[in-house]
Amino acid sequence: MANEVDQSRQYYFGVKKVLIFRKLASRTDLTLILAGIILVAWAKNWEGNAITAITPKVFSIFNAVHLTSLLNMVLYILQTALLPIYSKVSDMVGRTEAFTVAIFFYVISGIIMATAQSMETLVGGQVIYAFGISGVSVLGHVLIADMTSKVNRGLFQAFYDIPAIINIFVAPLAGQALTQSNQWRWAYAMIPFCVGAMSLPLLAGLFSVERKMKKSGLLKEENSQVQKRSILEKLRWFCNEIDLIGSLLMIGALCMILLPLVLAIPRWGGWASATTIGTLVAGVVTAGLLGIWEWKYAEKPLVPFGNWSTLTPITGVLTCATISTVTAMNWQYFLTYLMVSRKLDVLIATYLEMGYHAAFLVSQVLAGYLMKRYKIYRPFVFVGILLYMLGIGLMIPARLPSSSDGFVAISQIIGGFGAGMVYVPILVAVQSSVPHNDLAIVTALVQIGGSIATSIGSTLAGATWNSMLPGQIAEHVPGQYDYESIIGSVDVAISLPQEQYDGVVAAYGYIQKILSIVSLCLAALAFCFFLGMRSFGLSDDDDQYIHAEEDEKLAIDDHEMNSTITNDNKVERA
Repeated sequence: MANEVDQSRQYYFGVKKVLIFRKLASRTDLTLILAGIILVAWAKNWEGNAITAITPKVFSIFNAVHLTSLLNMVLYILQTALLPIYSKVSDMVGRTEAFTVAIFFYVISGIIMATAQSMETLVGGQVIYAFGISGVSVLGHVLIADMTSKVNRGLFQAFYDIPAIINIFVAPLAGQALTQSNQWRWAYAMIPFCVGAMSLPLLAGLFSVERKMKKSGLLKEENSQVQKRSILEKLRWFCNEIDLIGSLLMIGALCMILLPLVLAIPRWGGWASATTIGTLVAGVVTAGLLGIWEWKYAEKPLVPFGNWSTLTPITGVLTCATISTVTAMNWQYFLTYLMVSRKLDVLIATYLEMGYHAAFLVSQVLAGYLMKRYKIYRPFVFVGILLYMLGIGLMIPARLPSSSDGFVAISQIIGGFGAGMVYVPILVAVQSSVPHNDLAIVTALVQIGGSIATSIGSTLAGATWNSMLPGQIAEHVPGQYDYESIIGSVDVAISLPQEQYDGVVAAYGYIQKILSIVSLCLAALAFCFFLGMRSFGLSDDDDQYIHAEEDEKLAIDDHEMNSTITNDNKVERA
């Protein structure tokens, strides 16, 4: 029994540090942390937009445009496993330590990709990149939730992403300039410079509070409990807490189920090949083992479903995941399609694509304000889903090669505005429907759902593209041609003789139309999942969702803490 209590105390050590953090953080500390969170969010989005702008060119250099979805799928599969690990580590040891590790991997990944001489090295850099961006993404939202009330949380979560709206219009300029001057490596080099520099205020604020916590003496008892364990016991405890076996099974299952959808036809000899069938069967078996492990044997499951009395976290995650699946599927090859079908340079094509993201960011702020004003969330999600479906529906005719650029932009804006109205209200609802001790993991769960959904969407897009494109090219492109060169390089496709080029455009346009139709059908599922979310107010005195009883078990005695801090302050003033 004593051992169980000890394990529980150690598991919640990082959460207890958050409670102490609230008492000890000064105005300067909070300013540094909030400013740092926003700066890191800006840097993360800046490098993401810049790299998006150069991706078609870089993949063309390595003759690998058709493998775009594969790289994205690998990245999102890794994020799926890393997000809950980061959330649990932040609960176990603290937000500061977890954020520092994430920044380290983030910076290293930029160096690797900037110096890559082959596609294999670039993929290796993406693996390290996943270790960095996963932690930065989830912990930014967790820190905001730690420092804000439910009624204000939506607005602050929206502000976290709003600096990115500048990058939407400026970063592609940088990407185009680097591409045209054949200096694309500098886009990857922006990661260590931008992310590393912008993280300094955040880390300064976090470590300042860490020093105050150590000086207060409130953590000595917890630290002494950790020090009593041997190295082997610490390692076993850590692996148990993050559910290492479950994480590895999940990565294996996702890889083996999703990889054949992308590689079966172009690389593995079709759906009837032994490699394809064997990989799919192994993936299904691994998924079954994962379910058995999580149900019967995992002491600390990846997601603690049994701790929640409402389905709101699950249905909320499924709603957002459906939107992410549609977005990934319908936008996976959109930039390449625009550059080929309309002969647009990377800048104009990126601007057309980013109209969705600009509207997404603006509508998040509007949704956050409306939630603060009216203290409800469900009506805004309902309107958002309807707008999103309208936007996707308009994309079916808008993305035909013969449609105007203005029509493309309008459909993008409507879809993006709807998606933004969905995301922030659901994130706040999910965070507000669980105890504070589960706040980090449920925040990670939202992003896990997004990562899995994005990998599925990318895989579906890749499978559709790679399975249908050979037949469409053969049907529409006359004469002799090199299929691998056409699909592997944008420059080769647009430099074909006019008759062959028109055939390529027709083939690309038909597949893009199919992707949009399937996306609209999938978008309807979001509304079905949304119906399972419970309606509740966002006022901070809503007893049904404060979970006072659960949090009381984890909280440090406020009277004792306040007494200790007051005495320390008196000593400092003296």
